[in-house]
Amino acid sequence: MTAAPMARIALIKPFTGLNLAVSQLSGELQRAGHESIIVYLKDYYVTAAENADDHLVAELPGTVVGPRGQALVWNCYERVSDQEYDLLFGLLRDFQPDLIGFSLTSSGFSLTGEVTRRVREALGVPIIWGGAGPTLQPERCLEDADLICTDEGEEVIVELARRLDAGEELIGTEGVWGWQNDEIVKTPHRSRADFENIAIPDFDPARTFHIGGGRLARDFYPSNLGRQYPIMTSRGCPFSCSFCIESVYQDMFGKTGSLRRRSVGVVIEELVQAKEKHGIEAVLFYDDVFTTHRKWLREFAPRYRNEVALPFWCYTYPTTTHREDIQLLANAGCVSMTMGIQSGSSRILREHFSRPTPLGRTREAIQIILDAGIQCFFDLITKVEFETEDDLRQTFEFLMKLPKDIRCVGFAEMVKFPGYGYTADVADAGKSHTVSDDLYRYYHRLYWLALTDLTDELKLRLADDPKFRDRPELLDEYLPAAVPFEFIPKKAMKDVAQRPKVFDVGIAQSTFLDSDAPEAEDSPKNGDRRRLPLAT
Repeated sequence: MTAAPMARIALIKPFTGLNLAVSQLSGELQRAGHESIIVYLKDYYVTAAENADDHLVAELPGTVVGPRGQALVWNCYERVSDQEYDLLFGLLRDFQPDLIGFSLTSSGFSLTGEVTRRVREALGVPIIWGGAGPTLQPERCLEDADLICTDEGEEVIVELARRLDAGEELIGTEGVWGWQNDEIVKTPHRSRADFENIAIPDFDPARTFHIGGGRLARDFYPSNLGRQYPIMTSRGCPFSCSFCIESVYQDMFGKTGSLRRRSVGVVIEELVQAKEKHGIEAVLFYDDVFTTHRKWLREFAPRYRNEVALPFWCYTYPTTTHREDIQLLANAGCVSMTMGIQSGSSRILREHFSRPTPLGRTREAIQIILDAGIQCFFDLITKVEFETEDDLRQTFEFLMKLPKDIRCVGFAEMVKFPGYGYTADVADAGKSHTVSDDLYRYYHRLYWLALTDLTDELKLRLADDPKFRDRPELLDEYLPAAVPFEFIPKKAMKDVAQRPKVFDVGIAQSTFLDSDAPEAEDSPKNGDRRRLPLAT
């Protein structure tokens, strides 16, 4: 008997990065018996802000202020060359896809639109876009794509593959918008995917390619990952920060049931398999907040230590950071955490970030992490339209109060993504920045000054000296020239590997929440956020 033909789908990820979507979708297709390949196309690179105009810069670029106030633009790239297009077309023709999918954010529209037009002309097969960008701006994306996925993609991609096999129309698939007779056909949102039963992501180098620098690399594992394995044990977030896409998803799909977590057994199975297949040396948990569901953490920690035993990094949140939990995670192999502080102004947090976290609780959470021997990074958002100089001064003085062992890679400037609550607030208020760029250059240096080992007395004296306000660069001699950035240092890999696998469960006898629900005491109730538009 001849085997039934199975769909062939090529998945293209513009700009190598931390996006797990293409690996997840390829895993779904492989499990369902279809054929798939993954193509990473081009890379972002970082350049000094003053040189950004010399390069192509993605829409909504990310700017980070590093040591000594140097502003760096992260989302720069080089145009796809004719040679690289030939490599892409040759790879796709060899594979003979029935459908080509692009996974992208709002920052990738220009490049992806250009590549889509060239690929359609060369191969003549339908093209679908999916990811955060198409979900937020479906009609904008249909200016270039034939189809867009408006929902989580696991069930959508398998349904599209089934329809291709059966010779059915792709238009009409739930969770997909597309063109038919010069009109956009819209379908309702699908129910959320059964997160417990999603496939193990496909990181098989045999199906993964990279095109960049005029070359086609085969047998490719994303270079930005090194020997580290990215995974999400949960999807969604208990909080509704106005600058985060999770608040938009809660408005679009409902907050009830938005936070889902896979069982410990399923997570451990994936990690054990990744360790055996890919020889990984560390794990990166990209959950929006890893430290929710305290009963889950109590079950996870000993199993991870005994069955995986690799150093790991994760995100946490001030009000979900509890001493017993953090010590459990440290015993299991957690060597690094990142926590969002975002501002040292309670007013900005409460009125404009929908994040009414007490700053004292944030300091307490940081100390808990450090007391457990875990490296603690923090995030800070700067250049916020609603800030006054008083807010900047409060942030400086708050940073001074933090333990000196805390680390920061850089201060991220606010980006107004379409459809976000913060973006709508700025538009509604007709707001522009009230603080000048010159004053920000001064305060950015003060923020770094706050994190140095200088005495508080000296920091305040320098901050109050008018000559530094007029010439912020004079502060540079007091500031670090660079900061080390390794979420998981190589030494940590050796230290964790040498620990005994017998897990000390004594701390697990401490008091835990009886409920599996995460703590979200400062999360606005569902009705507190206005519904955001599906498209802008």
